[in-house]
Amino acid sequence: MFTKNIVLETLQNYRGSQHLGDSDRTYKWVAMLPDDPEEMEPDLLYVCMLSSAMKRNQEVFGYHYLCIRDRFSDEDDDADTLRGIIILNENKDVPWLFNIIHRRFLEISEWINKMQTALIDSSCDYQRLTDLCEPILNNFVSIFDSSYSLLAHTRNIRCQDPIHDALLEKGYHTDEILQKFKDRKRFEVYEQEQGVVVSAPGVISQFEIITKWCRYGGELLLQVVMECSQTPASHALTDLFDIFMRHIEICFQRQQRAQPSQVYSSLLHEMIYGGLHNPFIIGERAKTADVPFYGYFDAYCIVFKDNSTVLPGRFVQEIMAYLPKSKIIAHKYEVVALNIYNSSSIQKLSSQHLLKLVPLLEKYGALCGVSEMFVTLPEFRNACIQATRAQTLGSELRMIGNYWQFDKEVFESTSIKGNGDILFYNDVYIYLTLHLAQSGTFDAFTNTWHNSALKKLIEYDKDNNTRLVEILYAHLVSERRATTSGRLLHMHRNNVLYHISRIEEITGIDLNDYWTRLKLMLAFHFLELQESNRLFFHPAHETQKPSDDE
Repeated sequence: MFTKNIVLETLQNYRGSQHLGDSDRTYKWVAMLPDDPEEMEPDLLYVCMLSSAMKRNQEVFGYHYLCIRDRFSDEDDDADTLRGIIILNENKDVPWLFNIIHRRFLEISEWINKMQTALIDSSCDYQRLTDLCEPILNNFVSIFDSSYSLLAHTRNIRCQDPIHDALLEKGYHTDEILQKFKDRKRFEVYEQEQGVVVSAPGVISQFEIITKWCRYGGELLLQVVMECSQTPASHALTDLFDIFMRHIEICFQRQQRAQPSQVYSSLLHEMIYGGLHNPFIIGERAKTADVPFYGYFDAYCIVFKDNSTVLPGRFVQEIMAYLPKSKIIAHKYEVVALNIYNSSSIQKLSSQHLLKLVPLLEKYGALCGVSEMFVTLPEFRNACIQATRAQTLGSELRMIGNYWQFDKEVFESTSIKGNGDILFYNDVYIYLTLHLAQSGTFDAFTNTWHNSALKKLIEYDKDNNTRLVEILYAHLVSERRATTSGRLLHMHRNNVLYHISRIEEITGIDLNDYWTRLKLMLAFHFLELQESNRLFFHPAHETQKPSDDE
């Protein structure tokens, strides 16, 4: 409860020394040194004369003492003799020293008791706890939700920094202020740090700022900030802030458990990130989380192109207005939506959702991956993987653009579809299959005959200034319907058929064979995937169509 830092700061105006080392021991109270060593307790701080402490240190080990110096050290006093002792070089008596430290312990203890008493009342809120912290922390304290809307602040201790002045005036931090936090990488620090964060003067404010976030289900949902403008930041002040935070977190956890949204948030987090797979457990927890076990579902996975410019809490708050029936959670800079529909027309209903989302995604620079539909809740984790693959692989494939340099109609016949930055698993899973087939210990596409045949045709086009590769592609896409192929290629059907016979002659393939057509189409997509991988890892290089040397 009472840390070494609190003790040493209480005594900072007096001359002395301490031999506590790196001890992180806390003390539950302070007491006079008893005559009998067997009456001693390890979590008490004992007050006495230095000579008594040194003598007791030789009799028993592991206790801490606060002493008035009544003797000077000599060469017989080794480190073990003085270990655990705080020494004051003051011409005072032991009762004087006891009163100083006891008074401070009593102040803090009464503060803790008031907070604990307040928390007994189920209606206790952040403002009530913040009011109680004023005499102890003696600094301006403010509390926000994840969208940086103000929930509570010290009402009798005013802020000294213009940032907090503007906060009190508006009731929230403006986009301009949040951009300042982003520029100074504060959000990245908050994501990585689980404990208290101390920001030096000039990073956020002209004063030191002590901050801590409360998390629920992995989400950053509540931030408490102390501006050290009245009482300078110190190790002791940080310890006191941490005591305050323990009680804030009790209030926070209680409020989260009382919110239905947080019940489902905890369930979905464990399904995606915590390894919860058992359908019976999922079913039982779904009942209390107001999530149907059976139904019509799909999933969205949303990530941001530049995390340093995004406030996830504010994004989640906005997206809930667009998807009121969805269950939305955030984990670091990933936002996931479980969408629940009241009919099997998921594709139509989801398209309506996504059309509304386009401006919001553009505003935040976000990519949205869309899963396939599913009908039981335990499938949610797999759907999230699908949605993630959709936005990662889909955006990677888009980098190559019209790789084959085909006419627009031919290119768009098989290009990755999507609405702006919305990408669908249905459009990429063939490429994912190809990727997995050549990313393990064995590359299934190395030295295959149909890949070699396609590369041979690519080289023939280069050497003879022909467009046989495009004609083959269009003919495969149109299921060998010469009239359709001709419309895509702006060519008469008889001309298409002539070129197809030339392709079969050059490559030795037979397009009447189903497996040949399938393998050739896979070969096209495999070369596209190779190029997208190359561009992803070497984006400065220009796009080039493959040759036999590749």
